[in-house]
Amino acid sequence: MRRISANYIYPIDREPIKNGIIELDNSNRILKIIDTQGNLEESRNLEFYNGVIVPGFINSHCHLELSYLKNELPKGIGLPQFLSNIVRLKKEDNTNKILKSIELFDTKMRANGIVAVGDICNTTNTISVKIKSKIAYYNFIEVLGQGTNTFEVFEFNKNLYNTFRENNLQASITLHAPYSVSTEILSLIKHEAEISNTILSFHNQETESENQMFNEGTGELIEKLKSLGVKFDNFAVPGKNSSMTIANLLPKENNIVFVHNTFSNLNDIELINSKFENAFWCLCPSSNLYIENKLPKINLFLGSTERVVLGTDSLASNKSLSILDEMKVIRANYPEIKFETLLRWATINGAQALKMNSKFGTISVGKTPGLNLISDFDFTTMQIKDTSDVKVLA
Repeated sequence: MRRISANYIYPIDREPIKNGIIELDNSNRILKIIDTQGNLEESRNLEFYNGVIVPGFINSHCHLELSYLKNELPKGIGLPQFLSNIVRLKKEDNTNKILKSIELFDTKMRANGIVAVGDICNTTNTISVKIKSKIAYYNFIEVLGQGTNTFEVFEFNKNLYNTFRENNLQASITLHAPYSVSTEILSLIKHEAEISNTILSFHNQETESENQMFNEGTGELIEKLKSLGVKFDNFAVPGKNSSMTIANLLPKENNIVFVHNTFSNLNDIELINSKFENAFWCLCPSSNLYIENKLPKINLFLGSTERVVLGTDSLASNKSLSILDEMKVIRANYPEIKFETLLRWATINGAQALKMNSKFGTISVGKTPGLNLISDFDFTTMQIKDTSDVKVLA
């Protein structure tokens, strides 16, 4: 048994505990949480750390299989050109580099205190690593199919989904984005999600030209996709933005993670919240700055703070796969957001979005949430700093 303490423990489901003690069994399951009322007595078997102890982080949106593209794409080129570059680089034969990068950054994510990941998958490349990983993965099999053979596209992704499930990995079939799937394919995805009660996750309003495409049928995004050979022969311009369009095409009961939301406005947020009880808003601020040099209007999501989760996106658009780094970006740009709020977004909300909250998300008796120490913490403002670091304790 281990007994661990720090200046503060943030259980998430209760108030922070000053000089509290956590008792763990040999499998890192929490046996007891002791509130010392701030009066910690020395003990030979007690591990004390300077900083704050928090639950393991949840990375709600990642593309682990794109880790080999770290430092390969320029910053600030906008989403349409970014997608074009991804398509070009994917055509190159980098199998050995891809597999090595997957293994390396799975290990690095765990070292960064991440215990669970919502990971986007287009191939089977990550399976061998995930089978033995210390991280719990929920695998989103991503469908892209606009103006293509509906049955063949869906069957390909259904087979990919079955391969993940045959390896005892959690998975579901989801869309890449509202603009990249036909209504016929979206109907199949919706039906599959409803009968299997699975989770959906997709890129939402990541560029202004996405809304332009849905409102007017024009703009840089649709033109770039056409230049890549995507056919939009059957695309009927809805005359309203993508959130308003997709809201009528998704299952109402399933957990749905809307990712990026860089160009979402308050009307979009309120509409989705009203239509979907289990909608979550995933923020990937470092990626948004990397691609579009723009952040979502994060203050608009403060009225939905119970639904906000954090992701890293891929290393094609980020310098690290670190949830603490994402928290730092938000703190730097929105200093009014409290640490407790950021921490909730980084832990329990993500665990609920991925349906892993029975194990992760809070420091609670019976759970094995992982324990992270955040050091170099500002105890005056009770906030992280640019120099704050994370260390995995359990």
